[in-house]
Amino acid sequence: MLLNNRYQVLKTLGSGGFGETFLAEDTQMPSHRCCVIKQLKPIQNNPQIYQLVQERFQREAAILEDLGGSSDQIPTLYAYFQLDSQFYLVQEWIEGDTLTSKLKEQGLFSEGAVRDILVNLLPVLEYVHSRQIVHRDIKPDNIILRHRDRKPVLIDFGAVRESMGTVLNSHGSPTSSIVIGTPGYMPSEQAAGRPVYSSDLYSLGVTAIYLLTGRQPQELETDPRTGEIIWHNHVMDVSPTLKSVIDQAIQYHPRDRFASAKEMLDALQGGVSPIPPTVPFLTQPPTSSPPPPTINLDTPPNHKSNSRNSILMASAIAGGFIGASVIIGLTLTKSSQPSLDKPLVTSQIPQTSKPQVAEENKASLSPSGSSINKIPQPQKESNPTTVPSSFYFLADSAYSNSQTAAKQVQALQTAGYPQAGMFWIPEYPNLSGQELFEVYVAKFSDRNSCINLLKTYGQDNSQAYCAFASQDANTSADRLYFKDISTPSTPSVATTTVKDYAWLSERLVTDSDLDAKDGFELDIMRNSIFARHGRRFDTPGLQKYFDSQPWYRPRYSPKEFPANLLSEIERQNVEYIAKYQDRYRRRHFKK
Repeated sequence: MLLNNRYQVLKTLGSGGFGETFLAEDTQMPSHRCCVIKQLKPIQNNPQIYQLVQERFQREAAILEDLGGSSDQIPTLYAYFQLDSQFYLVQEWIEGDTLTSKLKEQGLFSEGAVRDILVNLLPVLEYVHSRQIVHRDIKPDNIILRHRDRKPVLIDFGAVRESMGTVLNSHGSPTSSIVIGTPGYMPSEQAAGRPVYSSDLYSLGVTAIYLLTGRQPQELETDPRTGEIIWHNHVMDVSPTLKSVIDQAIQYHPRDRFASAKEMLDALQGGVSPIPPTVPFLTQPPTSSPPPPTINLDTPPNHKSNSRNSILMASAIAGGFIGASVIIGLTLTKSSQPSLDKPLVTSQIPQTSKPQVAEENKASLSPSGSSINKIPQPQKESNPTTVPSSFYFLADSAYSNSQTAAKQVQALQTAGYPQAGMFWIPEYPNLSGQELFEVYVAKFSDRNSCINLLKTYGQDNSQAYCAFASQDANTSADRLYFKDISTPSTPSVATTTVKDYAWLSERLVTDSDLDAKDGFELDIMRNSIFARHGRRFDTPGLQKYFDSQPWYRPRYSPKEFPANLLSEIERQNVEYIAKYQDRYRRRHFKK
């Protein structure tokens, strides 16, 4: 079937009361790119209603175009058209897995994975709400984990479907005769046709519960007095912080939930927002059902133009815990990538969000936000409430004064690294005895994520390195320089040089990676996958080996190790290496 003399339908993705969804090929593009086509039809068929639906459809399509062009976590709207009294949206095809299919494939999500999804989606929701839009159908089926960067993408906004339900009421005024949402995932006020911004937070909270428990909302009990979902008894090893955040998000009454997505993100991150959002935050989000006032925001950065920034965000969100006495957290407009080997000076840096740090540690900005007038010197006594005990960071450079360091931070942010910042090295005595300001590209809670970005970033700055920072002066800094590792395309060099098998979490292993290695090294390769997730070992030789690795942080005994911590690639590699070892032993026995 060829739609609009252009789109070749490949298959039907789904169908329902509003129409059908197709996967199609754009025959008028050189790449014949794939796209998703949503066919929508009004529930009533008369000329007056059709004109109203047409007006609403065009308005909602324009909104979708704006949203998709402002965030890479919302599909781009390519086109829309009408054909045979039906309406069509042509949108970007997101290659990935819905959260529903991912859970069925790999089992329950870990707390870290759920946190990553929330931290990555809440800034997107904040931006959507700033445009006075409520998504209205957030659920596991409408969140896709994109294959290329594992970022969650929000699909299927409810406003266009609602426009298809336009009817005339008894007074002859247009209204919608349908409620958009999914039973179990939408709160009571939305079911009554009065959604507010916190309705989306409720749906996101219920989605998180599904990922942690594997149970649909209808399968969970509710408190007969309050109507709240009872779910704690279905999970293990979930921190009080995450439980508390989810509990507040799913409160029965909107006034008891978070006032905004930003507030929920702050609570999830302990009151500090270390990861600049992909789009601007609302400073004073509306909390009630009346239409919110118009809020003027700076144009959000276009994140579709810089693939390196996408990689950075995916890596940093995977585990970023920022805490330092000086934090630069500005969301910036993007420019082309300059050379980063030396300090750069930029200007016209718009301030789109307020850094969530102590007042005395904020950088003073001019009213226009175009330059830094003053950066306070850090206090020599670290504040345990704002400085984490340890983290990994990708180092860019170090400077003797904060002003020069701040200029480099701005240059990095403008170049497409919004997580860039700086801290005072004496805060972490295991790094250096010098009183320098360390400029970093991003911070991470695990070594592997830092190394992943180092492989790309080091091509611009060959002096870059990943380091483990700790407030414990006796802890090894565990530095790894770009020159010590290979590019992602040749991980075997890295394993030969530093015996870093982190790449086993990134790509599938082959025989060429295993040939010429003895049995013990094969054991090390296979078990390094478990070790990086904190497993202990019964074999003394293995345990002794991993105890000597600075990145090793044992947490689980062999019997208590949660299998669902392993990714699909890691599980396949474990099985492949084990089978290879069997073949190796058989060959060795024959000899």
